[in-house]
Amino acid sequence: MVLHRYVGIVMGLLMLLWFLSGIVMLFVHWPEVTDEERAAGLPPVAWGQCCVFGDIQEVIQVERATVEDLAGRSVLRFDNQVLDLTTGQPIHRISSDQAARVAQAYATAHGIGGKPGTPEAIARDQWTVTGYFNKRRPFYLFHFDDPARTDIYVSAHTGAVSQVVNAREKVLNWLGPIPHWLYPEVLRADVKLWAQVVNWTSLVGIFLTVTGLYLGVISWRPWGGKRVTPYRGLMAWHHLTGLFAGILTLTWVASGLVSMNPWGFLDSPGDPRGEQVTGAFAFGDLREAVTAARVQGVTARQITAAPLGGTLYLMADGVRLDAQARPAVLAPKDLAAAAGRLGPALSAGLITQPDAYYYDGHDGQAKLPAYRVELQDKVRFYLDPASGQVLAQVDGPGRAFRWLFTGLHRLDVINGLRGGAPWYVAMVVLLVFAGAGVATGVWLGWRRAKSDLGQLTKRKAPKLR
Repeated sequence: MVLHRYVGIVMGLLMLLWFLSGIVMLFVHWPEVTDEERAAGLPPVAWGQCCVFGDIQEVIQVERATVEDLAGRSVLRFDNQVLDLTTGQPIHRISSDQAARVAQAYATAHGIGGKPGTPEAIARDQWTVTGYFNKRRPFYLFHFDDPARTDIYVSAHTGAVSQVVNAREKVLNWLGPIPHWLYPEVLRADVKLWAQVVNWTSLVGIFLTVTGLYLGVISWRPWGGKRVTPYRGLMAWHHLTGLFAGILTLTWVASGLVSMNPWGFLDSPGDPRGEQVTGAFAFGDLREAVTAARVQGVTARQITAAPLGGTLYLMADGVRLDAQARPAVLAPKDLAAAAGRLGPALSAGLITQPDAYYYDGHDGQAKLPAYRVELQDKVRFYLDPASGQVLAQVDGPGRAFRWLFTGLHRLDVINGLRGGAPWYVAMVVLLVFAGAGVATGVWLGWRRAKSDLGQLTKRKAPKLR
């Protein structure tokens, strides 16, 4: 009882912060630039002085490649490298003027008014704190003078727009994701420390909730007398709300711990079968395909390599081309043959609606339609029917994560309610209800602590003679 009380004063405040910020997070997303948004901010590929490929060996194997514009010149991005196709030289860093052109093009395409000011050179800040940005550091940060006060981050290493955030998003994220995920830069920059803090505070939260449930159950007397609780006043409210909201609170705290995959208990062993659908390709084949696209005058913001079954194809703004830059719509039989390379399947076919493992969530939207393949070992693959590329893969750990974290933490187990208005209303009500149980406990614990401290001070006070 005493341990629950005093742990609850501190941990309860943090849990209350989790509940309140969780309400905000229902409506606020962490700022990010998706691949589609970045591509939409690009001008068409400039073929004028293309294409010089330098002295790269034609036999080297490439996994990913994209041709796009960078400040008026065509570049080839492949396997974390950037090649200037006007000179054939690798790009390791772009100038601030080039970055300004990239930022302005993105702003114009996305309706961001104003002009970029003098760029600020940064390596890391609150909005580029995660490891996702490590291969893109450092950045040129442009503060636009538009009404929204938009900031655009351009990688000095790759020349790509890497982050966009405005003043409103900054405020809302300080009310939602940052406190909810314990994301202040000073803590989040140290990945190991941050992970340990989140893991151990979650464990303490689980301990607090379990002890609270135990105390609530042994004090609950529905079978004797007329009163269901022996307490009165605010303590009675804490007892009853804590008792009935305790399971919900435990669900959220425990599933929050699962989201961290503590100590690797949901690590995926990896599955190379997805690579068998597409396969790598030689740089020489890529060079010939890009050259063909230039000769044919293909107009696109982005031309991406999309190999299938060992044969190289291109996707030009969603239009599939063969290696000679001719239209090559993926036929259903070819898609089925590509899926067959995954191995024996229990089922395979096109889906136009989300399913239990591939759906629109808080983190983004599922690309539909998709070609779903469920193998005999229950591993699911989702393929893009336009290109044959693997969109998603769900194995055993992935299924467990879906239910132990996503299902329990977001309570989206019912497909019809997932993300709809009833779900939002239910989540807000439940978060307020659970928060009320925690808030009353914090106040009661603090009030009792002050009383205990006062009595202790009186006992230790010297007697006057």
